[in-house]
Amino acid sequence: MTAAGTARDAVPAVEPGTIHAPSTLARLLGLGSVFGKAIRDSRRTALALGILYAVIVIATIGQIVSQFDTVAARQLMAIQLQSLPEIFQGMLGQPIGLERLGGFISWRIMNFLPVVYGIWAIIALSGTLAGELARGSLDVVVATPLARRRVAIQKVVAYLVLLAVTVALIGISTYASASAFAKLPGDEVPADAVAAHMLWLYLMILAPGAAAFAAAPFLGRGGALGVGAVVLFASFIVSSYADTVPVFDAVRGASYFELTAGHRPMAGAWDWPAIGLLGGATLAGLVVGVEAFARRDLLVPSGGRLPVPPLRLWVAGPFTRGLGERLPAALSWGAILGLFGIVLGSAGDEFVEAIAKVPQILEMIRQLFPGEDILSANGLLQLAFFQEAIIMLGLAAATFVGGWASDESERRLEVVLGAPIGRAAWALRSAASVLAAMAVTALVLGVALAAGIMLAGDDPRQAMVGVAVLGLFGMALSGIGLAVGGLVRPSLAAPVTLVLALGFYLLDLFGTILELPEPILDIALQRHLGRPMVGTIDTGGLVLCAAIAIGGVVLCAVGMRRRDIGR
Repeated sequence: MTAAGTARDAVPAVEPGTIHAPSTLARLLGLGSVFGKAIRDSRRTALALGILYAVIVIATIGQIVSQFDTVAARQLMAIQLQSLPEIFQGMLGQPIGLERLGGFISWRIMNFLPVVYGIWAIIALSGTLAGELARGSLDVVVATPLARRRVAIQKVVAYLVLLAVTVALIGISTYASASAFAKLPGDEVPADAVAAHMLWLYLMILAPGAAAFAAAPFLGRGGALGVGAVVLFASFIVSSYADTVPVFDAVRGASYFELTAGHRPMAGAWDWPAIGLLGGATLAGLVVGVEAFARRDLLVPSGGRLPVPPLRLWVAGPFTRGLGERLPAALSWGAILGLFGIVLGSAGDEFVEAIAKVPQILEMIRQLFPGEDILSANGLLQLAFFQEAIIMLGLAAATFVGGWASDESERRLEVVLGAPIGRAAWALRSAASVLAAMAVTALVLGVALAAGIMLAGDDPRQAMVGVAVLGLFGMALSGIGLAVGGLVRPSLAAPVTLVLALGFYLLDLFGTILELPEPILDIALQRHLGRPMVGTIDTGGLVLCAAIAIGGVVLCAVGMRRRDIGR
């Protein structure tokens, strides 16, 4: 090569002062700021969640207006729904102003949304710092001149903005559809009432996420997920059943669902002091999380799992060790679901008598479950318990799979495999412990549910079959996560499990409302379970779940044997 050629190929030196900082627009789009990068990473999720529920709002409002199209029909519906037993009113919230469109929207569409989207807040805020810290990517960010506090604040503000976009889309669709479909006197919903209601929704979604964010610097992402889930579901269950369970009545003041029960602006009820109190508590949780991150060392919290367990059974091998680590969570998930089952199982007859008096609601239920004996105690469990248990067991599966994957992502597996055990053997036995943990959860749930049904004097055998089906479904979800963790990488195992669990649930729920084609609806795995609580079993679906669970464990072992550890 000649000197002239070398000179032509050389990269010209950058003149001083020619490198410019990113513009404000570029920072907002993800270049040059932590805030922009966080917005860019999660913008699709926020938009998808907002658009998804906006479509549901429009479809549901249209259905309500067409089905109850006279003042007399609305008033009769309101009287009948208000006469439902307290246990059912607790599940959907206190009925306020049901004779008006705004009140029915608040009761039927909005009251349960904080539970569904609160899960998103928990996942996002528990991992926004702790998740990156566990992966090691945060070390690079804090090595820059940016202060830790500034990094944390920008990440939190990014999520607050994304949540605001999601809620704004829901609010706009609510106001537009209510205005378009309003036909009867009192159907008009003022814009300020919709805005105030969306503020309530925003804080209700954010509250459990703030609790998880505050716990993350101390407990890590896994522990923070548990804290957020307890805050969310405990608050909801306590508020829902405080009128029927004396123990819950004693602690109902600790539930933020109970605190804001009187703030339903679209129904004509306002309670700004409660909203201010919830907003202050939520802000305090975010501040604690930011300050803890700014002041503590950048270490991945162990969650207290490092000491040798006092019961040596749990260190006899990969299976017993994995089951021992997952056992407290398995018992907790089973107890939470079991408590819910006891309440519903013991009140089945009362519910059936009340729902039979509301012909419109009865007709809607029969459309969803054609040919099934829904007017029975087991029918109540299929209608009100089975579908909610599916999403809870999906969350439990993601928790168990995440705990399994943490051995590799937190670098403990390198030490474990230093013992005389092969990779495939470790993967088979440790993955089997995840399925065993799901079985423990189903067992605890089944015992509690059977107790509730027997308290009402009914036969629990059919319900026990339904619980076994639920456990198999949870194992199938776990198998998918284990396969992904073994074949690809451990950091994807829990997120994939969680996304599938929520995706299947939302596809089944919203797809049915939107009347999507059956081939699309059948993508949801739970549609292949039948209706086991009322005696309808889909044998092919159960075989499919078992194959997915076992196949996931085998694929996990194959993947662990073929790929590098720790990538």
